[in-house]
Amino acid sequence: MFKKTLFAILPKMYWVILLFSSLIYLLGKETSVLFYIGFNIVLFQLSIKLGILIHEIGHLLFAYIVGGSPRRLTLGKGFKIFDFKWKNIRITFNSNFNSGYAHAAFNNTDNIRVKLWFYIAGGLLLNLIVAGILFLLFNFSTEFTEGIHISSLIVITNLLLGISVLIPYSFYYKGQKVDSDGLQIAKIPFKKMEDLIEFSKVNDLLDAYDLMEQKKYEEAVVILEAVKSELNKVTVMYTGLSTCYLKLGETEKALAILEELLPHIEEENLKKFQNIIYNSLGWTYLIMDKLEEANHYSQLAYQLDSKTEDIRGTRGALLIEKGHYLKGINLIKKDVDFNYPNSTTLTNAIYIALGYYLLGKDDKALKYRIFILENLSLLDFDEKYLYERAKNKWEMKIMNSETVE
Repeated sequence: MFKKTLFAILPKMYWVILLFSSLIYLLGKETSVLFYIGFNIVLFQLSIKLGILIHEIGHLLFAYIVGGSPRRLTLGKGFKIFDFKWKNIRITFNSNFNSGYAHAAFNNTDNIRVKLWFYIAGGLLLNLIVAGILFLLFNFSTEFTEGIHISSLIVITNLLLGISVLIPYSFYYKGQKVDSDGLQIAKIPFKKMEDLIEFSKVNDLLDAYDLMEQKKYEEAVVILEAVKSELNKVTVMYTGLSTCYLKLGETEKALAILEELLPHIEEENLKKFQNIIYNSLGWTYLIMDKLEEANHYSQLAYQLDSKTEDIRGTRGALLIEKGHYLKGINLIKKDVDFNYPNSTTLTNAIYIALGYYLLGKDDKALKYRIFILENLSLLDFDEKYLYERAKNKWEMKIMNSETVE
């Protein structure tokens, strides 16, 4: 874990630059300019990571100041390296540390627009506060070819981060379309009160998602069903509830919940989650072995969002199920990291192994099959079901091959 964390904070390229700079330093003063350039490049990268951490802490800090409950701080994307809980805040550190995400909840919705403004602007505000303090306390310099200026780099990166988040745009974060801080701030005055009231349920939803991460699906269902009945409107939260039922083996119930979303799929509160909803439908139909329906919804999800691992995983699985073995394998192969066994990597490995076996490339399938066998205990009901189904297919293929020989 230590090595993974180290390389997430400072990727291998920067360690090479650090080593090269150190060797140059040993050569003497005449090469000091190159040393300072290289070392400051590494420090700039570290300052960016520190700026991201400061920004996300800012969101939670200002949410707390205005009466909110800080709940989650996620650093990076990709595979989870570790997570822990501190003062009811779930802190997660991922393998690709180039961004962050913070979550707070507001049980009291009085003056909710003002509270949201401070919560969303909190990241920018703390970046500017840190930059201002360091600028006043230390000598600011941009002479990076003549010395090491840690405080100046921290000032620059915090200013850059603070300014960049004000640009209004949307991006995908783990399949969810998210607005930048600037765009969220601009939308606050125009939000409907019924949508703002949903913030009072965020604590319950995050409690449920914590339970889901711990694979306590029955407990999560109790919370999500209660929220569903209290809100009395369809929301993307239904996909989480559907997932719980799927993990418990209640596929028909999981599908029925997702189908409740379809008549409302073009409504404002669901439109930006269409990729997630369609992918959930595709995956559920795949579990039910209804490949035509699964393929239809998987295509819709992939057309909307081809960058999210889970959506690629469903699409790749369907391509392999439909006989497009190499196309499916190539789509999901890069999403399998043998150092990070989890639902995404293992289900992808199941279908890559199946694809290779059906292509008659047993040697290439073997390492994926071993990876699955070594981590069978991590599979949930739906994943175990797919594994058994895939295993039956490749064992039949192996048996037929041996018979022919």
